Amino acid sequence: MADPSPTFLRDALLIAGFDLRESMRTRRALVLALLYLLVSAVSSYGYVQAINFAENTVGTMGAVAGDAEAASAAMDMAQNEGYRALLMLVAAGDVGMANYLATYPPMVLIFAYLSLGFLPWLIAMTSYDLVAGDLHLRTIRFVALRTTRGAFVVGKLFSQLALVAAIAALGTFPVLIIGAAYLRGFDFVGNFVALVQVWPILALFAFAILGPVALASQLVKGPGAARALAIVLLFGMWLVSVIALGIDDARPFSLLTPFHYKFWFFDPDLKDRLLAALACVAMCGGYTWLGFQIFRRRDL
Repeated sequence: MADPSPTFLRDALLIAGFDLRESMRTRRALVLALLYLLVSAVSSYGYVQAINFAENTVGTMGAVAGDAEAASAAMDMAQNEGYRALLMLVAAGDVGMANYLATYPPMVLIFAYLSLGFLPWLIAMTSYDLVAGDLHLRTIRFVALRTTRGAFVVGKLFSQLALVAAIAALGTFPVLIIGAAYLRGFDFVGNFVALVQVWPILALFAFAILGPVALASQLVKGPGAARALAIVLLFGMWLVSVIALGIDDARPFSLLTPFHYKFWFFDPDLKDRLLAALACVAMCGGYTWLGFQIFRRRDL
């Protein structure tokens, strides 16, 4: 998406700033933020309810057995074994990854896991008109008189990157608020530090999702068609990544999907985590560039 114009970056940043301000005044950003906050709040509250249920069970067992301390110890052991089994399931039997996952507070880990599952579809439902919206309204004709198509697409992409990064950060607040309000002995500092570590993972994964969405938005003119194409494209990528888990021949294709790298961020090897970050950035730029090869030639 190279552009010889000396004002390319300036134009892209101006478009990004304008589009970001416009997005903040529309329902798109509000819907994305509210949906993501809802996912965060539900996951956090669900964890709180599970802990409260376990504590109530301990109290009942202690009252029946007449030894609350022994009942509490037995329940803690059962919870630890159950949580360990859950980590092994998430890590697909990889002991090293399970041990690394155990370094995160359970509440943060549940939030991150559910966020990685919901973010692709939330982004597809709210960022689909990245370019298609201006094509549909023909407002891009006025922009094209003042700057290049490359600067327009890059600026639009920058605005969405900033938006999803901010919303990913916003989604961490319910974890801290609900945990501090409803859990006794809640480690606020430990959970805050873990959330700071998780935020780049969510942001980078969201960037990778924006690549296919930007591709879809540049291939069609109508917002409705862009939304449908983005969802179909992401669903197809998700399906390929799932098939690749059981079929070795499909694994090379899964390398082209953001979903392939989702759990690399939780690999104990730093090299794999860095590769996942680079892959997400490459997908964001690569899929956007592919869409631009069509967009640059189309009639506005």
